[in-house]
Amino acid sequence: MTKINTLTGQQRLQQLAKSQFGSAVIPPVEAAGKSTNSEQGQFSDKHRQLSARSGASVATGYAGLTLTQRAERRIQMQLERQQQNLERIMALALEYCPEYVSTQDIDPDWFQQFCDLTLDISNFSMQQLWAKILAGEIASPGKFSLKTLHTLKRMSFKEALALQQAANLSCRTRQDPTARIYFGYSHRPSLWRVLTGRSRAVLNLNQFGLSYTQILSLIDIGLLHSSEIESGELPIGQALNWQYQHLNIIGTISSKNVVLQYYKYTASGAELLPLLSTQPNQQYLDALKQLLVGIVSFSD
Repeated sequence: MTKINTLTGQQRLQQLAKSQFGSAVIPPVEAAGKSTNSEQGQFSDKHRQLSARSGASVATGYAGLTLTQRAERRIQMQLERQQQNLERIMALALEYCPEYVSTQDIDPDWFQQFCDLTLDISNFSMQQLWAKILAGEIASPGKFSLKTLHTLKRMSFKEALALQQAANLSCRTRQDPTARIYFGYSHRPSLWRVLTGRSRAVLNLNQFGLSYTQILSLIDIGLLHSSEIESGELPIGQALNWQYQHLNIIGTISSKNVVLQYYKYTASGAELLPLLSTQPNQQYLDALKQLLVGIVSFSD
């Protein structure tokens, strides 16, 4: 008669741990609630896939290997993945060949650090960003700083999405080509402003796809400056000439003591921004104009 194995998954792990590591004990996992057979099956499948990728002994095909053999296999798998990541990025860079290429060669130290930093980049969207950086550096050596490379290395895919959302709300001025995100204005204090309370007006950027949490994450990794920036007091009659994506926003300051407020990109943020494909957010543009209509006369 065949004996039915009634051990639970936790008990099997305990048994496996004792057989391989002597008295080592795996602490029990507290269940958050009863799981369905379907959920248990999904968890087991994902756990098995991750175990295989890690080279752990609980994965099928690894239990018969010694600890040293499993460690060697894990290192070999890691090296193969890293090589594959590097080769994918190098191949993708060919797709972003620019129209003009400098005769100057890339700094060998820069390229060595580039290669080292890309080894563990496996997300395809992030690989595309790294490929664009390499293509841009081939075209114009010195375009991307090592600081920017290390910043990008720390960036998660979630933070890259936040940067994309920020890019969709960014514009530039003729005076300063560094991109910025305008969100409001204020008036310098005066008795009338204090009495009426009409001294400040701001947009909620979350309505246009950029949450405050995303802003904080971009500040944390060094792509946005750590605080809101004010333009300085703008005199009546001063011209505004903003470039928002492919649109020109032209106007004239029509109120006294006006200060515009915005978030500004750091040097690393400014270097990464051109790598993104941006689209104008018409709702944001309309809301920004509506917000500023009391202090700016816009030209059609």
